[in-house]
Amino acid sequence: MTITSYGTGAYRAAKPNEYVSTRAQFDDLQRQLSTKQRSTSYGDLGIDRRVSLDLNGKISQIDSWLSGIELSNVNLKLSSQSVENFAKLATESRNDMRSNSYVPAAGGRTAPQVLAEEKFKQTLDLLNTAVNGRYLFSGKTSDTQPTASFDEIMNGDGAGKVGLRQLIEERRQADVGSGLGRLTTTMPTTTSVTVTDEASAYGFKLAGATSSGAAIAVTYGNGAPSNVAADVTAQPQPGDKVSLKLTLPDGTQEDIVLTARAAGTNGSAAETFQIGATTTDTANALKASIEAALDREAKTTLPAASAQVAASDFFAGSPNNPPKRVPGPNFATTLAPPSNAGTAATTVTWYRGDDGSDPARSTATVQVDQGQVVGTGARANEQAFRVGLAQFAVMSIMNFPASDPNSQAGYDAMASRVGDQLGFGGATQKPAEIITELGSAQTALAAAKERHQSTKNYLDTTLSGIETVTTEEVATQILSLQTQLQASYQVTSMLSKLSLTNFL
Repeated sequence: MTITSYGTGAYRAAKPNEYVSTRAQFDDLQRQLSTKQRSTSYGDLGIDRRVSLDLNGKISQIDSWLSGIELSNVNLKLSSQSVENFAKLATESRNDMRSNSYVPAAGGRTAPQVLAEEKFKQTLDLLNTAVNGRYLFSGKTSDTQPTASFDEIMNGDGAGKVGLRQLIEERRQADVGSGLGRLTTTMPTTTSVTVTDEASAYGFKLAGATSSGAAIAVTYGNGAPSNVAADVTAQPQPGDKVSLKLTLPDGTQEDIVLTARAAGTNGSAAETFQIGATTTDTANALKASIEAALDREAKTTLPAASAQVAASDFFAGSPNNPPKRVPGPNFATTLAPPSNAGTAATTVTWYRGDDGSDPARSTATVQVDQGQVVGTGARANEQAFRVGLAQFAVMSIMNFPASDPNSQAGYDAMASRVGDQLGFGGATQKPAEIITELGSAQTALAAAKERHQSTKNYLDTTLSGIETVTTEEVATQILSLQTQLQASYQVTSMLSKLSLTNFL
């Protein structure tokens, strides 16, 4: 008698893999219950695998954008704070340099000047701000400290390169010349006085002249060089005035006004001239008064203007454009204009960062979306910083001894120019402009971050519906599978107890 596979003992011929696969299915459901993940590979997701891959790719891209935004936000906040602090320092110094604030000091520097030195150091520290190994104000060369140290900038590197202090002194000597600011006075006739400027880039330049009375005929010749001629054709009346207009190296102008005074009266030699017994005597007195006035201006306003030019030239220097310097020695007689030829080896370059021609903001960028790139860079040699550093330096370097009768006038000339420059007027870049640009970048990053967070939340929800399972769903499947396994085990147990006798 033949027993087929459907008869008694059929359980021996049953497919053992069915039990193994059922057990594996049960183990997988237990994994889903603990991890809440539908599968361990995309292949097991079936038709949903393409959707899962696409959504995961989009989420990964958004995560990379969000990571860049987070890092750039930190950099922007630190950069903005640095610029805001710089603007505050500049405003404080401008307020300190108000008119008539000169108080003689034993060291030759007033309290605002001493404070300006500290502000200079603080500004350098702000411009050297670094985060995560990146200097924020170095442009594209983010691994290079953008500025030299305070001592090196002021006094040189001690190895052959001079600093700003030396350059200001050289420029002062070149502008003052022999003492009258590169102007000369002569008397072509016994009753006429001529003032002539020098055909050079230094000192005073004559810009005009007038006379309030008919007794002294004044003519201005706008040539190269320019000159002023004053002819005493008759005796002037007390109170008559002769005025000369001077243009200084920094572009500012000063008026020298000389008033005629009666014989036997007293007056400042730099402000008045005595009417002599003859027109020749009056002409001689006028010449002496012009020289005294020029000498005073050469000791007060001219050094202040000269320091402005020297500081501006120095802080315009960069690795690709060394600072300009007066050719010399002898500086007091040189005629050649300031040049940067060979100065890279002899003069400190204060800025060491990237000095490309592209906008400073574009030197560091972050991509915040598929087609949106936001500029977050900055350079320490942007115009606003150069202007502020130049003014702090001028205040720190210039000296006004209490024993010098010209100190107050010289200080006022310096204070006036510093105040004007720290006002960042005209077309000069203002700290507020940099702050606005950095703030706009922060706004763009914030908007992109909000947009990406919203998109990511939606994608996460959609992806969760594909890749994850609920506890209730898995528990139901486990219960169903457990019932099937128990039924199979019971049938198998019953079949295993069958014999031929029982079957028959």
